[in-house]
Amino acid sequence: MGKSTYQKRYEPNDDGLRFQSLVYTGNYAGMEPLPDGILGDRLIRQRMKTKVMEKVSHADVLNDHFSIAELNDMNNYIAWNIWDCLALRATEGVSGMIPRQEYEILAFMHEFYRYPEFMRLITDEIGAQGVIDIGESARHEIGTKINCVHDWCLIAGPAMGRCGLLALEAIGADDYVEETNTIFKFSQRVLWGKRQDGYILNSQDRYRCQIHDQELIDKLVSATVNFEHDSDPYHQFTAFNAQAEILSFFDHYDCRLGLGDTGPYPLKDGKLLIIRDLFVNEELYHWSDVCDGLPHCYTMAIIIDPELLELDEIRVNDISTTFTKPTNYIAAITGGAVFVREKWDTPMGEVYNVPFKDLKEISEKIQEAVFKMYKKTVRMSRRELCFNGINSYYIEMILPHLRKAGLYDYVATEKNFWEVDQRISNNYYEIAKRNFVQVTVPQKIFSGAGYLPFSEKADIRNSKYTVI
Repeated sequence: MGKSTYQKRYEPNDDGLRFQSLVYTGNYAGMEPLPDGILGDRLIRQRMKTKVMEKVSHADVLNDHFSIAELNDMNNYIAWNIWDCLALRATEGVSGMIPRQEYEILAFMHEFYRYPEFMRLITDEIGAQGVIDIGESARHEIGTKINCVHDWCLIAGPAMGRCGLLALEAIGADDYVEETNTIFKFSQRVLWGKRQDGYILNSQDRYRCQIHDQELIDKLVSATVNFEHDSDPYHQFTAFNAQAEILSFFDHYDCRLGLGDTGPYPLKDGKLLIIRDLFVNEELYHWSDVCDGLPHCYTMAIIIDPELLELDEIRVNDISTTFTKPTNYIAAITGGAVFVREKWDTPMGEVYNVPFKDLKEISEKIQEAVFKMYKKTVRMSRRELCFNGINSYYIEMILPHLRKAGLYDYVATEKNFWEVDQRISNNYYEIAKRNFVQVTVPQKIFSGAGYLPFSEKADIRNSKYTVI
């Protein structure tokens, strides 16, 4: 009899395990704090006034606007979800080389100001169904940035930006209602189109992101190599994963946008498949010249034996990251394969499998790129690093959706996409005062206290419009 119990987590009445001891309050002062995970998702949805975070229909998603009550329910859920994702790895936001905390909050603010314009443009160009179809495209592809973390960031990034702007007192709680509606609706459409099950977030489905078509899964699994723990293929595969992860982080300015997991996909033999995209060369960024010679993305098909791990719970959370109980699933990897997508728009028919014998040589090329990236980075000023980081968030999070809509070139040349809004440039100096980045922002974001709801007096049409 197997020792794993993870399948119990998918039973309707199971509350899941706790991955952290912290609890969440947010806009629920005076009520019992919320835990993480499956139980936290169930409890927060029970507190909602609307059904916007239950399974929604195609007709619901095509509807152009949310009510104020629906916006507030989504705002509350996203705030909890951000905490649920980030509290497990809060120290990851601190880097000794790159001013990551600074660039993150500036980028989030920039997104809140500017994304509504781009989202309206995309919707006007391809229609509401076209936006849904952008999300749906991820079901048939690997090596695509229309993935869990980028789609989540469309809504979570601007939500954190609003939180930061409220904390700076740069905006009021009832400002930008129309823009918030645009952000939430565009994000809902992309996320719904990707999942195709009525939900928009993995946390609503017990942390499953099982989006890929069976035909694609079968193709990937057919190319996998089975191996024993501590064997040469095991070490080749896991070492490659580690090296490629480092570069995917570094090329995306020390953040998780270079990595994307989906799954877990149950296999016929009882094992689990995780599909992991590692984006090691985003040619759009000038610092990626050190990655010349490497493809846009390596995709890994990772097979995990839940019995070997004695798996009690597995989560693929909404920032495309796999967490397990017990924590170290690397030792339970029993097979895998590596695929290459040369460019972001390389046809899927041209994606190819890499033989294991080539992984060592590729790993050495990746290591060389990491070393070059380090040398390039340490020569940059703090301001250059910060504004490069802003672009790695603000540009990156909506980039794949603009590309898929065929609007990237237009937005880049005609809509000042790469220009930094003056309000954000001014805030570069403001956020350094009174420990705003180090103390105020984390407290507002992780406690949930900064995601103020819209009042009953808020006008659904209230807009500040565009300022460049």
